[in-house]
Amino acid sequence: MFIALVATSVVGAQAQKFQGGEKNLEVNFSPLSANPIGIDGIRFRMFNSESSAIRVGFSVSGGKVTEVMSQAVPSEIDAKVTIPELYSTDKSFGFSLRPGYEKHFAGTDRLSPYVGAELIFAMTSKTYTEEYHTGNSAANIGDPANHSTWTAERKDGTTTFGLNAVAGADFYFADNFYLGVELGLGFQNVKQKDVEISVSDENAWVLNKVDGVDLTHVDGFLDENAAGKMEIATTIGDGTGKYKNSAWGPNFQSTLRLGWLF
Repeated sequence: MFIALVATSVVGAQAQKFQGGEKNLEVNFSPLSANPIGIDGIRFRMFNSESSAIRVGFSVSGGKVTEVMSQAVPSEIDAKVTIPELYSTDKSFGFSLRPGYEKHFAGTDRLSPYVGAELIFAMTSKTYTEEYHTGNSAANIGDPANHSTWTAERKDGTTTFGLNAVAGADFYFADNFYLGVELGLGFQNVKQKDVEISVSDENAWVLNKVDGVDLTHVDGFLDENAAGKMEIATTIGDGTGKYKNSAWGPNFQSTLRLGWLF
């Protein structure tokens, strides 16, 4: 950071920091990395005066990856019947909100040190689905012409609450532009949702499990009871959704904060 501040101080000899009433947005700045400008969320600040600011961090993300589990091929039992192409799908979603407050100190014309606090709320969800093409009754288990496609699905996720005390500084190298650093001491409580497993065709799952079909991501999560019916087994927790963990300690932002006022 020292090298970056020295390098920018020449062009910012007359730069001034905020006076109150301004708003600002930030991005991540890593001048020596392959991708110097990055963003893992949006942080918005509104300066109420020369000594205080309200801040809100926000992030939302998601993804979907679909892969071919097996190509369309003739059935080994009946070459006249084609087993369709089967897919696996991995979907994810994440959201976080971090409202907070900053108390700024006098510093210098271009340097603005501050302390503050922020609340943390975040949630994630994941869904993994696989397709299978098999029989679903004793009558058609060996009859590929009457087989059907069914799916197995696994869902899980987390919910996070926390509180973070922060300290940092902004260096204004030009009017309305600054570089900043921040560290903090925080506490987080993470609640892990129970894993939910389901299949679209219970009969197909039970028959093919007994028949020795490899249901890679399903077997071990599901089982049938004495009556031959499917049972869902949660892999985390006891089904109450009360599995959670907590942690506290120091933290820091590993990149410089590059921001501009408007």
